[in-house]
Amino acid sequence: MLRKNHAFLYLLLLFTVLITACTPETAGTTTTTPSTSEPTSQSASPTNTPADPPKELIIGFEADAATMLANTDVNYVTDIQIRNIYDPLIDRDEKGALIPSLATEWKNIDPLTWEFKLRQGVKFTNGEPFNAEAVKYNIDYILDEKNNSFYRSRWKDIKEVKIIDDYTVHVTTSQPFPTLLLRIADDLLIMAPKHTQEVGLEKAATNPVGTGAYKFEKWTRDESLKLVANEEYWQGTPAIGQLTFKIIPEFSARLSAFLSGEIHLFKNVPVDSVERVKSSDNGKIEMVGSSRINYLALNNFYDGPLKDKRVRQALNYAIDVDELLKSVLNGNGTKMTGPLSKVNTDYTETKDYGYDPDKAIALLKEVNLDPKSLKLTLDTPNGRYPMDTHVAQAIASQLQRIGIQVTVQANEWGNHLAKIRQHEMKDMFILGWGPAFDAQSTIENLFTEKAPYSGFYDKDVEAMIQKALPIFDSAERKKAFDELQNRLVEEAAWVPLWQQGDLYAVSKNLEFTPRPDEKFLVFEMKWAR
Repeated sequence: MLRKNHAFLYLLLLFTVLITACTPETAGTTTTTPSTSEPTSQSASPTNTPADPPKELIIGFEADAATMLANTDVNYVTDIQIRNIYDPLIDRDEKGALIPSLATEWKNIDPLTWEFKLRQGVKFTNGEPFNAEAVKYNIDYILDEKNNSFYRSRWKDIKEVKIIDDYTVHVTTSQPFPTLLLRIADDLLIMAPKHTQEVGLEKAATNPVGTGAYKFEKWTRDESLKLVANEEYWQGTPAIGQLTFKIIPEFSARLSAFLSGEIHLFKNVPVDSVERVKSSDNGKIEMVGSSRINYLALNNFYDGPLKDKRVRQALNYAIDVDELLKSVLNGNGTKMTGPLSKVNTDYTETKDYGYDPDKAIALLKEVNLDPKSLKLTLDTPNGRYPMDTHVAQAIASQLQRIGIQVTVQANEWGNHLAKIRQHEMKDMFILGWGPAFDAQSTIENLFTEKAPYSGFYDKDVEAMIQKALPIFDSAERKKAFDELQNRLVEEAAWVPLWQQGDLYAVSKNLEFTPRPDEKFLVFEMKWAR
């Protein structure tokens, strides 16, 4: 009897083991062959449990980079991506303060000479040493007209870069350049000089080599940029091993990709979709006040009615920015009245035109314009800024209240920038600018004749700008830029809109802190355990 019981128990135990082995209690851990294709299908989705973090971080991005070359394209979407490949000489911390990077220290020897000491022992990802030669090459690259760098106008006062020794350079200027450190921090990234010269600019533009936290792997135009961790990075091996920027131009498509788990992070969540992200299984919202400003340029390069200051002033009175903020952005932004936001160190309070449609009509009548006969064009990017096309349509509706007919033209982001640079815009266009921490970086680059993204030029204003640029004394400099801010408001160069409030959709298991300068520095991120 005892033996029969033992036999019965044995068979029962064996049966239980077999049933357990066939039960899908380990679903989701089955080994499969990794897909090498783009993560557009369910099988390629980066969905993982918190205990098993993804090997790849996928960031949804609104537009593709124009080039992989550093120091060439003044374009946020290019800069954000390539800053993971290249390092700057001087960086900014999360609050915008300048901090050492490839340069460890710097000083102003005299009003025309700056000295920079460089970090030793750093190598480019192809093995080239980082040294003074690399710094000289990259600054000379910006200054060389043949390279068509859009940064060149910002660096025009650089006279020479002199190598003192392998890890010391002197930068001399043709006139005092008090904001040189800011230009270096916000513009200059260091490409490998030997590689760039050997392969040529055309090939280097698609095969970049830097000293950054990530190495280039593959760039598929208008689809994705794939990077892998630089395990020999001078600040340590990145916690995230693989990085992809996936190009998804439309807001709605980026949101859908996030909610389905196809991407882990994206910026500029539509304000009407915040609750959908918060209530999703895998998402959270992170918020930060950006240093980016948004504005409506009133383009006086175009030979149209906006060449007259009174017409530009009329448009300022006819547009209700407070209403736009409330009804379109759900209050997610801080109203501006001039060219600088309150986070800018050189900000001064300026006149607020306010909403006064009667005043707008009166000004138009002064120049013999019947509002009902006025037809204007407003260009906007599509999907670049929070609710950008909605903002444009709302502005058109406000102007229609006094009879002005506005045609809204929505552009792909790269085409939008090209139209501005080539002076193909007509009456008005929406644009943002940032990071905007000081007056010069905004005013010099958006209100001078030669600046690539300027939509306004006045010879007297330009003279004021050129007079202000070399002023070293902080009090005198502040006074000069205060006067400029008030003058630009009087000229109605823009309809200032708002300091942008940034909303990010973030996977719950991703440790990510948004920055006011909007950078996606993936070295600072990691997966939560």
